[in-house]
Amino acid sequence: MLFLVLEGFVFTAIGLMFLGIAAGFLLRGKPLAALLTRCVTPAIVLLLFALGISVGGNRALMTALPELGGAAIVLTLAGVAGSLVCVLCIRRFFRQPPEPAGFALRRTAASSDDKASPAPNRKDARS
Repeated sequence: MLFLVLEGFVFTAIGLMFLGIAAGFLLRGKPLAALLTRCVTPAIVLLLFALGISVGGNRALMTALPELGGAAIVLTLAGVAGSLVCVLCIRRFFRQPPEPAGFALRRTAASSDDKASPAPNRKDARS
């Protein structure tokens, strides 16, 4: 029974998210959209504060917090280690070929020339 209640809530939450996306699309460039954008961060902070109050008031969760925290640290370290292993594998199997010797110098010189002097205004030959 609880599953059906949660399933309905999930569909409601996803529907509200898509409704917000549509409203944001329609309100682009309007002053109300800018005002709502500035309110997002304070709203998230208030929601996190309310979540903290809810967690702090739950006795069962607070007594299990040391065990849950230890599991969270283990999962975090395992995730970081897995990411590093993936990066090492990708670097090993997908190496980029080295650039030709003079290519890097020419590219650096060209980019510094672009910064030093802007492109001249050229008029169209037809005018």
